[in-house]
Amino acid sequence: MAQNDMKRILSLAAALLLAATALSAQVRHEMTVPDIPGFVTLKGDMHIHTTFSDGTVWPTTRIDECVWEGIDVLCITDHVDARLQKYTLDGTFNPEKVDRNTSFRMMEKYARDKGILVVHGGEITSQIMPPGHMNVLFVNDNNPVGAAMDAAGKNRQPEGADAAVRVARNQGAFVTWNHPNWCRQAPDKTVIYPEHEQYRKEGIINGVEIYNWWDGYCKEGHHWAVENGLTLMSGTDSHHPMFMDIDFLAGELRPATLIFAKERTLGGVREALDNQRTAVFAEGKVYGAAELLTPLLDACIVVKKVTKTKTKLTIEVYNCSSIPVILDKAPGSEQWQISRHVTLHPFEHQTLTLYRLNKSEPLDSDVFDLHYTVDNFFTDADVKLPWVLHIEK
Repeated sequence: MAQNDMKRILSLAAALLLAATALSAQVRHEMTVPDIPGFVTLKGDMHIHTTFSDGTVWPTTRIDECVWEGIDVLCITDHVDARLQKYTLDGTFNPEKVDRNTSFRMMEKYARDKGILVVHGGEITSQIMPPGHMNVLFVNDNNPVGAAMDAAGKNRQPEGADAAVRVARNQGAFVTWNHPNWCRQAPDKTVIYPEHEQYRKEGIINGVEIYNWWDGYCKEGHHWAVENGLTLMSGTDSHHPMFMDIDFLAGELRPATLIFAKERTLGGVREALDNQRTAVFAEGKVYGAAELLTPLLDACIVVKKVTKTKTKLTIEVYNCSSIPVILDKAPGSEQWQISRHVTLHPFEHQTLTLYRLNKSEPLDSDVFDLHYTVDNFFTDADVKLPWVLHIEK
């Protein structure tokens, strides 16, 4: 082959590779989670920042990220206190024209024709514990909330945070305690302070962020939420472009609050939060109440085909979700020879085979209940979900 021909072939191959790379970069990296009976499953990021506090991302870009990733609900939680609104402080934005609701207004308008539900919120940030950081969701106006925080001054942050959260509650806000395990405020262990208990008793704290992208899973916060009937929440708390936080090329997904809503509206989101119908999906694990996780798992694992002979049952199953499912054989299935450990990766088909302990004995039933413990579904701190795969032939 002539040298020029070889160069042309290599150039064409390089061009095709670049084109394929560019095309793959535009493919949506979408999170897929099925609905459960009676509810639509909405995927939410309940904690995120923009350039209108101390983030580096323009508000409308946050909406584009959600479209690309299949996120349905975005809670905009820019810091409400003036000391963290750095682009106003340094003169980039005119504080006379930009108020503490600007990022929400920009997002809400841009999201209207993109199918993203935008929740008006803010973050109240006391660096001194307690109370720490709290998100106020479904506020009407962040300006009086931030003003209450600012009025207390830098050295009285707890008092300012208390005043601010009470202003937000008077607006009907849903209040979440953020990242209880944040290392700057919990360097040795997570502490539930008397002030948090008092907020809970007064009905001021409604939910707990049990997973935050920077700090991971907080099992103490999870248990406290379960023990006291508080809503389970999660968020990225992202301040940067999402591709800097989430490794999409490695198949990562952002953490999400799964909201089991009666309808795909902001009212439906609020009603679900008020009634603790949420779960948290993060790093391949799901945290939530058994009455929600069981139908979710039933919806994720689809029995495609069952074949039965005299002594053998063959079951073809499919995971139709972005959630991996890791199963361990549990008491109740002792009479069957079947895989003790089953991992169903997202969108994976797998074939299971079942026999009696004595493989020559006939299968004299057409109904089979296979008992498992789900290793990556948790109903409380360190408490795994029991689950039954029901098979009929």
